[in-house]
Amino acid sequence: MGGIAGALGLEHFSREGFLRLTDFILNEIPPVRLVSAYRSPPPVHEPFELYLHPVFDLPLAGEKEMIFTGRDGKRSEVILRPGDVFQLPAAVWKLPRWNLPHEMACFVFQRDFVRITYLELAAPLPDGSRPVSSCFFHTEAPPDENMCRLLELLARLGLSGDPGGAGPELFRGLLRMVRSMLASDRAPRPTKGEATFHKIRDYLVENFSEPITREETARLFQLHPGYLSRLVREREGCTFSELLIRLRLEHAAMLLRETGLLVDEIADRCGYRSTTFFTASFKRRYGLPPARFRSARQ
Repeated sequence: MGGIAGALGLEHFSREGFLRLTDFILNEIPPVRLVSAYRSPPPVHEPFELYLHPVFDLPLAGEKEMIFTGRDGKRSEVILRPGDVFQLPAAVWKLPRWNLPHEMACFVFQRDFVRITYLELAAPLPDGSRPVSSCFFHTEAPPDENMCRLLELLARLGLSGDPGGAGPELFRGLLRMVRSMLASDRAPRPTKGEATFHKIRDYLVENFSEPITREETARLFQLHPGYLSRLVREREGCTFSELLIRLRLEHAAMLLRETGLLVDEIADRCGYRSTTFFTASFKRRYGLPPARFRSARQ
C-alpha cells in the first residue's frame, strides 16, 4: 500500500490500524476547508456515484479531482488536497476523477455502522475505470444520537455555504467521535474466510455494473469457484448469482427513487445489457415494473 498506510501499519479490517489512521488525520493534517455537493439531477452517460447515507472523502496525500453540483446549481470541479473535506449528503451525486495519484480516506455513516475506507491511486486510470479498495473497517455499533446531530449540522452548513468556516472543525469533532467508537469497538477480528468474504462483497458492491461472473471473481481472488460459492452461501444464505442480482436491483431501486434517469440508463448502470430482462428481474423482486415502481413512490 501507499506511503502513509505503510507507515501506519494499516491492514484490512484492523481496528488498531484504523485507529492510527484516524489519529494521523487528527494530529498531522491541519483543517483547511469543507467542500459540499448539492442535490441536482445526476449527469447522464457518466459514471457518477450516489449513496443513501452521508459520505466524507479526505485526501491524505497528493491531489484528488472531484466533479459535483455547486451551491449555485451548476456543475463544479475542485482539486482536493490534504486538509480538505468533501461532504456528500445522502442522495446527492458525485463524479470522482481518477487522474491524479493520491491516497485518501473515506468515512461512510450508514444506519447500522460507520465504515472507514483507505484507498491508494498510485497512477492515473483510463477514463471510465475506477480503483477497487480492499482495505476498510466498519464498526459494530451504529452512529449514536450525538453523531447523527453533528451530521445534520454539517449537512446544514454545507447547504448554507459554511459561513464562518466552522465546517472543518465540526468535522474534526465528528472524527473524534468516530475515534472514540473505534477505541471501544471490541468486536473479534474476523477469520480469514470472513475477511475474504468482506473483500469479495466490497468488490461486488463497487463493480456490479460490469459483466461479473463467479469464475472471474474466484480467479481475481485466487479462490476455487466452489469455495467462493460456499463463502457466499454461509454468509448471505444465497448463491453468488442471487447476491449479485440483489445488489444490482437494490441500486436500481435507489436510482428510480432518487433520480430522473431513464429506465434504459438505469438498467445499463446496474449491469443489465437488456432492458427487457432488467424489467422482468426487477418485477420479480419488487412486484412492480420499474416505471410503476417509480410513480408509486413519487
